[in-house]
Amino acid sequence: MCKVNSDLSTTCVCPVVCPDDYSPVCSVYLREFNNTCKLHKFACRVGILMGIERKEQCDFKDYEREPCPVSSLLQFHDRYLEYLRVAKDQSDPSYDPGFWDISRLTYEERKDIIEWEFNIQDKNSNDILDPDEIEAMLIPFEDCMIGFMKSCDYDHNPGISRVEWNTCFPPIVPELHEEEVEV
Repeated sequence: MCKVNSDLSTTCVCPVVCPDDYSPVCSVYLREFNNTCKLHKFACRVGILMGIERKEQCDFKDYEREPCPVSSLLQFHDRYLEYLRVAKDQSDPSYDPGFWDISRLTYEERKDIIEWEFNIQDKNSNDILDPDEIEAMLIPFEDCMIGFMKSCDYDHNPGISRVEWNTCFPPIVPELHEEEVEV
Protein backbone atom coordinates (compact mmCIF):
# COMPACT_ATOMS: atom_id res chain seq x y z
CA MET A 1 0.00 0.00 0.00
CA CYS A 2 1.17 3.53 -0.59
CA LYS A 3 1.76 5.67 2.47
CA VAL A 4 2.01 9.47 2.18
CA ASN A 5 5.09 10.83 3.94
CA SER A 6 5.37 14.22 5.67
CA ASP A 7 7.09 15.67 2.57
CA LEU A 8 4.10 14.45 0.47
CA SER A 9 6.19 11.76 -1.24
CA THR A 10 4.88 8.19 -1.11
CA THR A 11 6.41 4.96 0.11
CA CYS A 12 5.14 1.46 -0.58
CA VAL A 13 4.66 -0.54 2.60
CA CYS A 14 3.22 -3.90 3.47
CA PRO A 15 0.47 -3.53 6.06
CA VAL A 16 0.98 -5.51 9.24
CA VAL A 17 -2.36 -4.77 10.87
CA CYS A 18 -5.59 -3.86 9.10
CA PRO A 19 -8.78 -2.31 10.41
CA ASP A 20 -11.76 -4.59 10.80
CA ASP A 21 -14.04 -2.26 8.85
CA TYR A 22 -16.08 -3.90 6.14
CA SER A 23 -15.58 -2.13 2.86
CA PRO A 24 -15.32 -5.07 0.44
CA VAL A 25 -13.05 -5.16 -2.58
CA CYS A 26 -12.88 -7.68 -5.38
CA SER A 27 -9.39 -8.50 -6.61
CA VAL A 28 -8.46 -9.13 -10.24
CA TYR A 29 -8.26 -12.81 -9.23
CA LEU A 30 -11.97 -12.53 -8.24
CA ARG A 31 -11.04 -13.12 -4.61
CA GLU A 32 -13.02 -10.96 -2.19
CA PHE A 33 -11.41 -9.17 0.76
CA ASN A 34 -13.09 -7.30 3.61
CA ASN A 35 -11.15 -4.12 2.74
CA THR A 36 -8.28 -2.81 0.62
CA CYS A 37 -5.78 -3.14 3.46
CA LYS A 38 -6.51 -6.86 3.83
CA LEU A 39 -6.06 -7.35 0.08
CA HIS A 40 -2.64 -5.66 0.24
CA LYS A 41 -1.68 -7.54 3.39
CA PHE A 42 -2.48 -10.84 1.66
CA ALA A 43 -0.61 -9.86 -1.53
CA CYS A 44 2.46 -8.82 0.47
CA ARG A 45 2.38 -11.98 2.52
CA VAL A 46 2.34 -14.22 -0.56
CA GLY A 47 4.72 -11.95 -2.47
CA ILE A 48 2.58 -11.09 -5.50
CA LEU A 49 1.07 -8.09 -7.20
CA MET A 50 -2.69 -8.04 -6.84
CA GLY A 51 -4.84 -5.39 -8.39
CA ILE A 52 -8.36 -4.39 -7.47
CA GLU A 53 -11.07 -5.30 -9.99
CA ARG A 54 -13.77 -3.30 -8.21
CA LYS A 55 -14.29 -1.58 -4.87
CA GLU A 56 -17.27 -3.65 -3.84
CA GLN A 57 -18.17 -7.31 -3.47
CA CYS A 58 -17.34 -9.63 -6.34
CA ASP A 59 -20.46 -10.14 -8.44
CA PHE A 60 -19.70 -13.35 -10.28
CA LYS A 61 -22.54 -13.03 -12.76
CA ASP A 62 -20.54 -10.15 -14.33
CA TYR A 63 -17.65 -12.45 -15.24
CA GLU A 64 -17.20 -15.29 -17.69
CA ARG A 65 -14.53 -16.88 -15.53
CA GLU A 66 -14.27 -18.52 -12.17
CA PRO A 67 -12.45 -17.05 -9.17
CA CYS A 68 -8.83 -18.13 -8.88
CA PRO A 69 -8.77 -20.62 -5.98
CA VAL A 70 -6.40 -19.57 -3.20
CA SER A 71 -4.53 -22.87 -3.48
CA SER A 72 -3.93 -22.20 -7.22
CA LEU A 73 -3.01 -18.57 -6.60
CA LEU A 74 -0.37 -19.55 -4.02
CA GLN A 75 1.43 -21.70 -6.61
CA PHE A 76 0.51 -19.87 -9.82
CA HIS A 77 3.74 -17.91 -10.37
CA ASP A 78 5.95 -20.97 -9.95
CA ARG A 79 3.62 -23.08 -12.11
CA TYR A 80 3.63 -20.46 -14.85
CA LEU A 81 7.40 -20.00 -14.66
CA GLU A 82 7.82 -23.77 -14.95
CA TYR A 83 5.52 -23.77 -17.99
CA LEU A 84 7.64 -21.01 -19.57
CA ARG A 85 10.85 -22.87 -18.80
CA VAL A 86 9.59 -25.99 -20.57
CA ALA A 87 8.40 -23.91 -23.55
CA LYS A 88 11.78 -22.20 -23.77
CA ASP A 89 13.59 -25.51 -23.55
CA GLN A 90 11.45 -27.05 -26.29
CA SER A 91 11.99 -24.07 -28.58
CA ASP A 92 15.78 -24.13 -28.34
CA PRO A 93 17.51 -27.54 -28.34
CA SER A 94 20.80 -25.91 -27.28
CA TYR A 95 19.22 -24.54 -24.09
CA ASP A 96 20.55 -26.37 -21.04
CA PRO A 97 17.61 -27.05 -18.71
CA GLY A 98 19.84 -27.83 -15.72
CA PHE A 99 17.61 -28.57 -12.76
CA TRP A 100 13.91 -28.89 -13.49
CA ASP A 101 13.20 -27.67 -9.98
CA ILE A 102 12.49 -24.00 -10.59
CA SER A 103 13.15 -23.17 -6.93
CA ARG A 104 16.82 -23.79 -7.72
CA LEU A 105 16.94 -21.29 -10.54
CA THR A 106 19.19 -18.32 -9.99
CA TYR A 107 17.83 -14.81 -10.30
CA GLU A 108 19.54 -14.53 -13.71
CA GLU A 109 18.02 -17.80 -14.95
CA ARG A 110 14.53 -16.71 -13.84
CA LYS A 111 15.04 -13.31 -15.50
CA ASP A 112 16.24 -15.00 -18.70
CA ILE A 113 13.07 -17.14 -18.93
CA ILE A 114 10.79 -14.18 -18.16
CA GLU A 115 12.54 -11.98 -20.75
CA TRP A 116 12.42 -14.79 -23.31
CA GLU A 117 8.64 -15.02 -22.96
CA PHE A 118 8.22 -11.27 -23.33
CA ASN A 119 10.39 -11.22 -26.46
CA ILE A 120 8.49 -14.16 -28.00
CA GLN A 121 5.07 -12.66 -27.28
CA ASP A 122 5.87 -9.05 -28.28
CA LYS A 123 5.09 -9.77 -31.93
CA ASN A 124 5.42 -6.15 -33.12
CA SER A 125 8.57 -5.50 -31.02
CA ASN A 126 7.21 -2.31 -29.47
CA ASP A 127 8.30 -3.25 -25.91
CA ILE A 128 4.66 -3.60 -24.87
CA LEU A 129 2.49 -6.67 -24.74
CA ASP A 130 -0.53 -5.23 -26.50
CA PRO A 131 -4.06 -6.40 -25.60
CA ASP A 132 -4.22 -8.81 -28.55
CA GLU A 133 -0.81 -10.26 -27.62
CA ILE A 134 -1.98 -10.69 -24.03
CA GLU A 135 -5.17 -12.38 -25.23
CA ALA A 136 -3.06 -14.88 -27.21
CA MET A 137 -1.03 -15.69 -24.07
CA LEU A 138 -4.01 -16.75 -21.97
CA ILE A 139 -3.91 -20.41 -21.06
CA PRO A 140 -7.33 -22.12 -21.23
CA PHE A 141 -8.63 -23.49 -17.94
CA GLU A 142 -6.03 -21.53 -15.93
CA ASP A 143 -8.24 -19.65 -13.48
CA CYS A 144 -5.44 -17.37 -12.28
CA MET A 145 -4.08 -16.23 -15.66
CA ILE A 146 -6.41 -13.28 -16.30
CA GLY A 147 -5.88 -11.97 -12.77
CA PHE A 148 -2.13 -12.32 -13.23
CA MET A 149 -2.18 -10.35 -16.48
CA LYS A 150 -4.37 -7.64 -14.95
CA SER A 151 -2.04 -7.38 -11.94
CA CYS A 152 0.96 -7.00 -14.23
CA ASP A 153 -0.61 -3.89 -15.79
CA TYR A 154 -0.15 -1.77 -12.71
CA ASP A 155 0.00 1.58 -14.56
CA HIS A 156 -3.41 0.83 -16.18
CA ASN A 157 -2.19 1.97 -19.60
CA PRO A 158 -3.14 -0.34 -22.45
CA GLY A 159 -0.86 -3.36 -22.53
CA ILE A 160 1.94 -4.57 -20.28
CA SER A 161 5.32 -2.88 -20.63
CA ARG A 162 8.60 -4.76 -20.37
CA VAL A 163 9.22 -3.21 -16.94
CA GLU A 164 5.76 -4.24 -15.72
CA TRP A 165 6.28 -7.77 -17.06
CA ASN A 166 9.64 -8.14 -15.35
CA THR A 167 8.18 -7.10 -11.99
CA CYS A 168 5.17 -9.45 -12.26
CA PHE A 169 7.12 -12.48 -11.13
CA PRO A 170 8.13 -12.51 -7.48
CA PRO A 171 11.72 -13.64 -6.92
CA ILE A 172 10.57 -16.32 -4.44
CA VAL A 173 7.02 -17.14 -3.43
CA PRO A 174 6.87 -18.08 0.24
CA GLU A 175 5.27 -21.40 1.09
CA LEU A 176 1.87 -20.80 2.62
CA HIS A 177 -1.14 -22.96 3.23
CA GLU A 178 -4.69 -21.93 2.40
CA GLU A 179 -5.76 -21.91 6.04
CA GLU A 180 -3.11 -19.25 6.80
CA VAL A 181 -4.70 -16.75 4.46
CA GLU A 182 -6.89 -14.06 6.00
CA VAL A 183 -9.40 -12.31 3.76
